[in-house]
Amino acid sequence: MDEDSRLIDELRQTNEYQRSQILGLEKALRQTMANQEEIKSSSDLEIRKSKGIIEDLNQKLANCLRTIDSKNVELLNLQTALGQYYAEIEAKVCISRESCFSHLVVSVTLIYVFLFL
Repeated sequence: MDEDSRLIDELRQTNEYQRSQILGLEKALRQTMANQEEIKSSSDLEIRKSKGIIEDLNQKLANCLRTIDSKNVELLNLQTALGQYYAEIEAKVCISRESCFSHLVVSVTLIYVFLFL
């Protein structure tokens, strides 16, 4: 009987030790789960912030691209206007030369008439 009592006592001690181990493990598990939930919430918040920043940057990029397109159209219009301006100047110079040449021909003809007639 003494042996049985000692065995029962050892089993109780082992049982109490294992219960305390289980309680410690359950407490650690709850703490780990709480920490994990906190980390998940923090990560979700960071992800939302990052998505907001990305959306803002995409909007700014879209605005910049629209501005570049607008400036390209404006540049093309200015190049076209400059080409037309140079064409008009060239035409005026050409007309002026023809007019001057016509006046010169008339003048030379008159001089010829007066000198040789």
